[in-house]
Amino acid sequence: MEEFFCVDKYNLSLFQQSEIDEPTKLFAKYTNDLQNFIRSGKYSYLDSVPNFKDTLFEEKLMWLRHRFQKNDFPKFDIICVASLFTFFWQKTIDTINFSKKFLDSNGKLYVGGVAATILPDEMQAEVGEEVYIHRGLLDSRKNFEKDDDVIIDTLSPDYSILEEIDYKYPSGNAYFGYTTRGCIRRCEFCAVHTLEPEYKNYVDIREQLSQAEEQFGNKQYLLLMDNNVLASSEFSKIIDDLKECGFAKGATYIPSDEYEITMKNLMSGYNDRAYIRKMIQLYNELDKKLPEESAGKFYSAREGHHLLYLVSATKEKIFEFDSIARPLFEKYFKRIKRMHYIDFNQGLDARLFTEEIAAKLAEINIRPLRIAFDHFEQRAIYEKAVRTAAKYGIRDMSNYVLYNFKDEPDDLYHRLKLNIDLCEELNVSIYSFPMKYHPIRDPKYFRNRDYLGEHWNKKFIRAIQAIINATKGKIGRGRSFFEAAFGKNLDEFHDLLWMPEALIIYRVKNDALSKEWQQKFHSLNTSELAEAKKIIMANKFSDSDILQAKFANVRQLLKFYQIRRDD
Repeated sequence: MEEFFCVDKYNLSLFQQSEIDEPTKLFAKYTNDLQNFIRSGKYSYLDSVPNFKDTLFEEKLMWLRHRFQKNDFPKFDIICVASLFTFFWQKTIDTINFSKKFLDSNGKLYVGGVAATILPDEMQAEVGEEVYIHRGLLDSRKNFEKDDDVIIDTLSPDYSILEEIDYKYPSGNAYFGYTTRGCIRRCEFCAVHTLEPEYKNYVDIREQLSQAEEQFGNKQYLLLMDNNVLASSEFSKIIDDLKECGFAKGATYIPSDEYEITMKNLMSGYNDRAYIRKMIQLYNELDKKLPEESAGKFYSAREGHHLLYLVSATKEKIFEFDSIARPLFEKYFKRIKRMHYIDFNQGLDARLFTEEIAAKLAEINIRPLRIAFDHFEQRAIYEKAVRTAAKYGIRDMSNYVLYNFKDEPDDLYHRLKLNIDLCEELNVSIYSFPMKYHPIRDPKYFRNRDYLGEHWNKKFIRAIQAIINATKGKIGRGRSFFEAAFGKNLDEFHDLLWMPEALIIYRVKNDALSKEWQQKFHSLNTSELAEAKKIIMANKFSDSDILQAKFANVRQLLKFYQIRRDD
């Protein structure tokens, strides 16, 4: 008897396939409605389902509803939960507590990851003493309170879990790995020295990639999560390993046959849930490529094998359907040669960037090169690193720019503008990624994202976020693009910081309204301006907030801040 469960931080869906015959044939497309009824008990979800009032069918649905209410879920000996950043705190705690419903009476629930390592005591207090909090990496042979031959931290990730969900991960066509661990720095704003306290000069990536390719097929990108690879005394060997793995300068590859990989994993019984879903997705993709007449025949054949919908699909039916599907996949799915790329995703340390390192990096298909630009005081170091990279032909960069730490807003503008200047001078492409600082250990702020740096206020933060939202999170190389987003100079940038949020986002479409606000803002006298800025910095613009202003000109100005995006 096969049960389908979907557990996430928002809900639990239950549908027991073999208990109801009809959904596997006639009602597969109503699965979401059936699941919603089981969760909520609301008959309105069944309005679109034909014949749901059939006595036997309704009885079975009510039985499943009763199981759901009683938390009668499958039980497991071990459950592991990975925690993310602390500003997802409540969702993490809710997920951990919900997971207890699936734990056998003698089972154990383990929680690890970023939040668990940084705030273990706070987490323990909220999830109870029965939950084991693991701090740091799983980098020893002692796993889950027993000795094991496996070092979990060196295993290749299980990429099949990306096939279990509807959401398409942006980096789904990438390997993930490490060639070093930890960092030699102890930057005040960074938690790496807590998460990975010991710097490891070398982690062999070759076996991980070999295992991943054999099981899941080859991938275009390699995302390396090293926190400071340039500090490694084995850096040259690491680059040679990457070249050996097929990521040398100019290296290409031919994508694996997704149909063949899916069939192979289904035949071996590797994560049937994932690869049955994957096969239904592949059928749907094939259907879009087929000529109209062939598509009709393919649809009918799928229908005859109950392979139109995930809920009715079985791998036995997929194997029977192979003689029909395989020739079509071979004919209509062309695998074209592509470039291989490497991304040191956490960024490289500009302070360690040398001519020798740049020359070595130029031996691999690195795209993009990432260099952190955390402080404007490091301008000379940062600029030298960018110039050195350009000298050795590394022209695609995507650099992190920290703000809301100890910097002033003008520092952020200067750093972003410097990247624009360097793009034009060196004929390179630098995408700037502003990254907002958040003190994840602070008891006052670890549950939210409300922290304000000493030179920042709520309005300035919202202004930067509004601009970034409009630019989709990154600032490209074009000067006109940058100046339209952040202003041609500091005066225009300052205006944007004070401007109403809706006008920031839509100022091009509503230029007259933006200019009207600007005229009123700059016409305030010294006393009026001081009062206006005090209210604007709090970023609260209800009628009662506006009425607190004693100057009529200020009250008129503040009305602009009540304009919503929808307006």
